[in-house]
Amino acid sequence: MEFSIQSLSPIQWGILLLAALFIGMAKGGISNLGMSVVPLTAWYFGGKFSTGLILPMLIVADFTAVLYYRKNAEWKYYWKLLPWTILGVVFGTWLGQVVDDLLFKRIMGVIFAGSVAFMLYRDYRGITTIPQQWWFAACMGILAGVTTMFGNLAGAATTVFFLAMQLPKQSYLGTAAWFFFSINLVKTPFQIFFWGTISWDTIQINLLLVPVLLFGVAAGIWLAQRFSDQFFRRMTISLCIVAMVLLFL
Repeated sequence: MEFSIQSLSPIQWGILLLAALFIGMAKGGISNLGMSVVPLTAWYFGGKFSTGLILPMLIVADFTAVLYYRKNAEWKYYWKLLPWTILGVVFGTWLGQVVDDLLFKRIMGVIFAGSVAFMLYRDYRGITTIPQQWWFAACMGILAGVTTMFGNLAGAATTVFFLAMQLPKQSYLGTAAWFFFSINLVKTPFQIFFWGTISWDTIQINLLLVPVLLFGVAAGIWLAQRFSDQFFRRMTISLCIVAMVLLFL
């Protein structure tokens, strides 16, 4: 699928503006809010194509998050997870090449449903104890790599891993910021050369969305300091459930 800036309809621009705003807010501290735009963009632009359309937004937002939380990273956990995630990216790239777009969206839907189900289950059960052995990092890393290729949905797997490491909030945000920035850079050549989902046209579109993205980051930082995590978590999960249905239509 290819299009230019001139060919975008008002509805398409609206979806992209919403995606940029929510991704920025998520990187600013309103965790998981960006997940809600994944099914919406996949439903409207196509599963595989939407991943490349969103990826440049994520990189810009990740860069701002790295600048803000740069001193809070726990590097030993970063390096423990990163190699396995790269392996998962390679496998996810291959898998994405052998399935059609309809199946791609169905796989995204299953991953997305699992992510939402985990968030609900974790809140309900109050999970705090998770294995910390090397095999756990391997499983979560490979899962994160595959899911980040299928809809940029690595959040659930990485949350489980960092939760297991019992990182304080600031350390979690700093480590996650560096991790996602790195892995999204790693994904970019695969999206360009193997999937062909990033082009000069999509980059131009993303450049126009940078002001909205940066506003979202600032808004996320401001809101995260003033509203409860529970309120935003309920709002995010509600949006995710509604958006998830679109992937199965």
